[in-house]
Amino acid sequence: MLALAFALASPAWAGNAATANATPAAATNVAIAPAVAPDTQALVAHYSVRDARGERSLILVRAADRIEYRQPGEPAELWRQTPDGIARLELFATEKRSIAWAPGDLRTTGRMPQWEQLASPINPQLREKLQRDGSAKVLGLSAERYRGESAEGQPIALQWLAAEGLPAYYRTGPAKPKAGDTGAYELKLVKLERLPTAEAFTATGDYRETDYADLGDMELDPFAAAYLKLNGHAH
Repeated sequence: MLALAFALASPAWAGNAATANATPAAATNVAIAPAVAPDTQALVAHYSVRDARGERSLILVRAADRIEYRQPGEPAELWRQTPDGIARLELFATEKRSIAWAPGDLRTTGRMPQWEQLASPINPQLREKLQRDGSAKVLGLSAERYRGESAEGQPIALQWLAAEGLPAYYRTGPAKPKAGDTGAYELKLVKLERLPTAEAFTATGDYRETDYADLGDMELDPFAAAYLKLNGHAH
């Protein structure tokens, strides 16, 4: 469950307990294309993530009614706003298969997120618990700096891009964590761009889509059987 558990990046949307490290290194300025109508372009944020699991990448793609998270070795997560609520699509690139969760499935299983939480890799409300600590420039953009402590007493550092509604940098734990320090977490923005929506999101035209609610009747399907073994049966 990439976005729901968010073990990929940080616990509880990287804001309720732990995350991030050290002052980010200076980055090369990246030009941001002018904003246009939200239905024609998407914001694409590329992050590096570092914690006890090592270092990896995280990509957030965001448009007015769609949000996607991608990270190596994990199924991509595509979320959509619908008249009935939020829908979720898990994308398995190697198998060219996808699992579609209707809003009712998410509500029934207690996995319905808030759109505001999906829109950022850390909980936007985290800033309310931190102290403003000046400003900074990140990728040529103006960022607000915050500092504070987690519920466990770990130091937190945050640089927030208010105009984009995204973190530029987030750390929980010491700036220079020791080897094996499981409480250290760092999220750093390395590239931010705007792309045509058709290019920004994963193309799913050649994926075979299966409804989550139908998985229980598909135990003879190897892909469905493997999914159910890992994630549990649909109810």
